[in-house]
Amino acid sequence: MFLPTTQRRNPELVDAAVALHRDGVIEPDTYVIDRDAVARNAAALATAGREHGVDLWFVAKQYGRNPLVSATIAEHIGSATAIDHREAQTLLDAGVRLANLGHLVQIPVRRLPALLAADPGYVTVTDIENLRAVAAASSALGRTQRVFLKVRGAQNVTFPGQDGGFELDDIEGALALARGIDGAEIAGVTGFPCISFDESAQRPEPTETYPRVVEAARLLSSHGIDPLLSLPSHTSVSTIGQIADLGGHIGEPGHALTGTTPEHAVRDDLVEQPALVYVSEIAQLGSAPSVFGGGFYSRGHARRMVVHTDHGPRAATLHKASAASIDYYRRFDWDEEGPQARIGDTAVMAFRTQIFVTRSQVAVVSGIGAGAPRLDGVFDPQGRRLR
Repeated sequence: MFLPTTQRRNPELVDAAVALHRDGVIEPDTYVIDRDAVARNAAALATAGREHGVDLWFVAKQYGRNPLVSATIAEHIGSATAIDHREAQTLLDAGVRLANLGHLVQIPVRRLPALLAADPGYVTVTDIENLRAVAAASSALGRTQRVFLKVRGAQNVTFPGQDGGFELDDIEGALALARGIDGAEIAGVTGFPCISFDESAQRPEPTETYPRVVEAARLLSSHGIDPLLSLPSHTSVSTIGQIADLGGHIGEPGHALTGTTPEHAVRDDLVEQPALVYVSEIAQLGSAPSVFGGGFYSRGHARRMVVHTDHGPRAATLHKASAASIDYYRRFDWDEEGPQARIGDTAVMAFRTQIFVTRSQVAVVSGIGAGAPRLDGVFDPQGRRLR
């Protein structure tokens, strides 16, 4: 999905990844992250946020919750949204402030006391029972937690496994409950996704969830609340002004940090630079040419691959994988005749990632743009350092 643009806009990253694998420094099934490119991307996003008056809370799941990468981003974007309780702990351990908890995954009840004690800015709740639980845990700590109400998204744009949220008819009841108990104060509304890449228009556009979130905000306003409006998904330099125009106060950059939003696959003029590639190697040839798997996220749209042989690069196309398959290997076909390949040859890809759901390793590298790549560390997909 992103290999051509990465080869054009950050070829040094591809070269560094190949060298690390050929030298035996990294294994196949390793994502390589250009830490300096991430820093530049984060700085550009922060500047755009300030220019448009949009607060930014970054997301860490897609790059494997990596603490070095998180700390680098936090130098420019100071707060993060944790998509679940384990990501929250990983971010805290990396010294990152928690802006929001619970948006994609509600916080388990027994984890609420410890995480609320970390003083998150906001907690997002999807129903009355979770609102009660947050209020009870917060009250027990002697504090009042500001909460966002997540509005249930339009079903045609809601991803499987991510459903949930308040129906519009429930908003006033949630406000009445919060005003009648201690420990929680409703501060705003959100939904997911509010902005998404429109394939036909070839640009990010508001989804059908967005007007539902706006209506929820209007309902809160009618009862004396001045609600914050968080409009996550596809937050990038190219959309931050759009978020402001849509009335949003908050965006949540994720893939923009590594230059891997869907828009980056079709445009080379975007500010953010590609900062992530996936490295594997040829595992078998013969009747079933394949590379080792482990990191092929099911919605990653991995299609292009370049194999670096002893006699030069050779392009290949990856097979689509069945949902019933186990990610042992990924089959491929050569695009055309080229140098003879052997098992062990380095294969480089670039596609949409959710590293935290893989079994991959993550290599963080700095100095790539200066021509002096340096391996800063190798981590597991949950951000734990391996070496």
